[in-house]
Amino acid sequence: MVDPDTDALAGLAAPARAPERHPVPRRRRRPVVTRVVLGAVVPVTLVALWQALGSIGALRTFVPTPFEVAVAFAAFLDPTATGPALPGTVGFAGQGLAHVGASVQLLLSAYVVAVAIGVPAGAALALSPLFRSLTDPMVQGLRAIPIFAWLPLAIVWFGLGPAPARFLVVVGAVFPILVATADAVARVPRAWVETARMLGTPRRQLLRRVYLPAALPGIVVGCRLGVSLGWMSVIVGEFVSTSTLGIGVMMDSARMTGRLDQVVVGMVCFAVLGLLSDTVLRVASARWTRWART
Repeated sequence: MVDPDTDALAGLAAPARAPERHPVPRRRRRPVVTRVVLGAVVPVTLVALWQALGSIGALRTFVPTPFEVAVAFAAFLDPTATGPALPGTVGFAGQGLAHVGASVQLLLSAYVVAVAIGVPAGAALALSPLFRSLTDPMVQGLRAIPIFAWLPLAIVWFGLGPAPARFLVVVGAVFPILVATADAVARVPRAWVETARMLGTPRRQLLRRVYLPAALPGIVVGCRLGVSLGWMSVIVGEFVSTSTLGIGVMMDSARMTGRLDQVVVGMVCFAVLGLLSDTVLRVASARWTRWART
């Protein structure tokens, strides 16, 4: 029989056990095929519902059916279909690649400028108190202005043509990149910077060797937001463009002729291009941001 007093004394004399630590489990990523299938469930269901309602005539006056959109899309991408008959007119049939190519070229030419402005300016905003005091109120005010509000000034400043469209895309894409970069650089732990300094990193190299690599996941998020808003700005710029090529140009022409199926084709093109550009950014940056995943 165990003496209760002896047992209590033995318990007091035993060393205190350290609390058991449970490592944070890594988030399991589903296989690519599973993620693709899960991501397609809701869109396919909505399209099926859309087709069912359209087949019974419930949506006839509001929007064409998915089948009608698919027929228009096939004609849009068919290179053997008839193109524009007169110079200066906006074609649809057989002009898909030309319209998509013009919009992609517009986005890329402006997006590169937005990244070249947004990343350095965001880093300066985070690291320079003087620069932040001088520019932060202006940045926070300017980024709240809707992209349509820039349209009259863009036409006055750059005239008609591709220049105002590029300006609008730059304005639409630069602020998410700038703000995300500033926030990501400001969140770099001070201990990392001090450790780099103790290991002999010169102060002038801290930005390249510490701040930017540590802030890269946040910068990528800003670039992804920037490319999405850039696509939204592309259609605004193309609505006022004098060119006959571009998805927005095609959609504006289809709107004026009452071809809602062609308008929906343009919307589908923007959705696919936005998804592809976001995927490209995520895949291209995965190698350098893998360390930030949990």
